[in-house]
Amino acid sequence: MSDVLDPNRSLWHLIAVEVRRQRELHKISGTRLADLLECDRSTVSRIENGLRRLSLAYAGRLDELWATEGLFTHLVGFASATDDGDWFTGLKEYEPRATRLRMWEISVVPGLLQTPDYARAVLSAGLNEDLDRAVELRLARQAAVFERPKPPQVFVILNWVVLEEVFGNATIMRGQLAHLIEMAELPNVSVRVLEKGAGGHMGVEGSFQVLTVDDRDIVYADAAGRGRLIVDPPEVQYLSTGYDRIGDIATTVGPSLSLIERTMEAYQ
Repeated sequence: MSDVLDPNRSLWHLIAVEVRRQRELHKISGTRLADLLECDRSTVSRIENGLRRLSLAYAGRLDELWATEGLFTHLVGFASATDDGDWFTGLKEYEPRATRLRMWEISVVPGLLQTPDYARAVLSAGLNEDLDRAVELRLARQAAVFERPKPPQVFVILNWVVLEEVFGNATIMRGQLAHLIEMAELPNVSVRVLEKGAGGHMGVEGSFQVLTVDDRDIVYADAAGRGRLIVDPPEVQYLSTGYDRIGDIATTVGPSLSLIERTMEAYQ
């Protein structure tokens, strides 16, 4: 597989080639590198052959091992943010490490706050060939964020459409809104609603999430078909400021939860 890697075509290919180059430069065998990374020899082989992407954790260890001054960490960060059709790999790397998540959602409950039934209803609207697997992955993503020893601070602003757009049926919607209220009662979770009549605002451009990771912000911006990770500081600042402006006109926490509860009771 290493013969078909093209560093001119893909940052991930460049990373794979550079891992092998650095290993050979330092005269370390694949088995020895696996021992240093505390992984299987097959993992090293798959990374070098482009069959497995280098994780941020392994990238950091390689930077320390070979004194590359953050080279692999930076490469993985930029590769994860590249809109190459597999944006979710990067998002899954960052979410479990984030200390703060700020979400603006325009049409559906954010994936991290979805019930299994609601998630299945949402995912079935797409072209998922294995719906059970898609739901399983979404629940695993939730567990990686909320079931770790120190879960992040989570701030959510929902467009009013989220409460009224029915996915599945009334029973599923009632359960989902009840789950939102339950999650909002956690000390690290805040849920607010942007009600009807808010007028024009930055949120109409689409849903996005601002993640604070290693004391810096990155953004995942939603889009039709797939989204993208954004690490460019000016663009990150633009969307982070946009989140604050949406928050300025959103309903406060108490009234928002009352609105969610009233909407939930309407689903009979």
